[in-house]
Amino acid sequence: MRKTFFRYVSSLYWGPFVFGLGIFLALILFGTAFDKLAVFTGKDAGAGLFLSYIGLQAPYFAVRVMPMATLLASLFALGGLMARGEWKAGLAGGYRPAQMLAPLLACALGVSVLHLAAQELLMPPAFMRSQELYYEDLRGYDDWRRLVREDVSFSVGGGVFLTARLFDGAAGRMEKVSADIYAAGELSGEISAETAVWDPDRGRWVFHGALMTEYLPSGPAVSRRETHISDIALAPWDMVMDKLVPEGISMRGLFLRIRRLRLIGAPSAEEETVLWGKLAAPLANPVMALLGAAVVLLLGSQGRLFNLGLAIGSGFLLWAAMMFGQSAGQVEILGPFTAAFGPLLFFLALGLWGLRRARAL
Repeated sequence: MRKTFFRYVSSLYWGPFVFGLGIFLALILFGTAFDKLAVFTGKDAGAGLFLSYIGLQAPYFAVRVMPMATLLASLFALGGLMARGEWKAGLAGGYRPAQMLAPLLACALGVSVLHLAAQELLMPPAFMRSQELYYEDLRGYDDWRRLVREDVSFSVGGGVFLTARLFDGAAGRMEKVSADIYAAGELSGEISAETAVWDPDRGRWVFHGALMTEYLPSGPAVSRRETHISDIALAPWDMVMDKLVPEGISMRGLFLRIRRLRLIGAPSAEEETVLWGKLAAPLANPVMALLGAAVVLLLGSQGRLFNLGLAIGSGFLLWAAMMFGQSAGQVEILGPFTAAFGPLLFFLALGLWGLRRARAL
């Protein structure tokens, strides 16, 4: 009997969820298309390029609206139970409120798994390709990820500190480069060169037009070499000079990026905040399901238009709070964990408070 009830309540969830996901995604994609249409038409881009861009944006927006669709599904499913008298009948039949809410929470957890899979597998490559279409193919910005930087300095490990007038991460090339080599905390040598080029076969940086200085007890020894194969084995893509695109990187990619940043002694607060945010995002679905259940139990079934408006409003507030928290974490006003989970915990507390007021817990 309980399994039958579980399946019945679950069946009430998925229809509204798919409907809400489709409606919210269509509205956002339509808005995006309208916003970008002038840019594409102004550049005489073909319809294929425009439609490809919109289609590649779809996984990103689908991930963003899943919590809204979860809230809508919870409102519709539980509201339908109450409107048909099935909620009271279930209570009269011996079911506790928490038991009757369990199927909705289980469905929301299932959406969390779907959310995580789309966020990690579909969204990053699709979003990055959409950005390439927009910035490179349409706008002609070859370096929108800022792989070419001027006047950079960073540690490359092994007691070596590099400075370069120009760093081109895409080409694996540095100009007007200097390497300071430290041993036991003291400067032991320097390499100054016109250029340094990454050699993928050797896995080393090769300095051209190099002036070598070695600091010996007897004094500095200077030599000049046209070509010097250095011991620096840190590849250009491991120097993390490119712009972070949160929507275009997976959690695995963030782990690797944070490790590389720590290796070269660079700050990683932005990356850590984005990582915690990606861990928190799928959990917004069960939180919104609990919030929706609290609203229905406190206010009763208010109709489809009310549910739709509430889902949009609450989803937007949660999204805005999480974006504000992420921004605060990136500038180190809040810690990465607090920045990512703070808004989520607030909405969770609000939902649990509502359920307690409705005597469902």
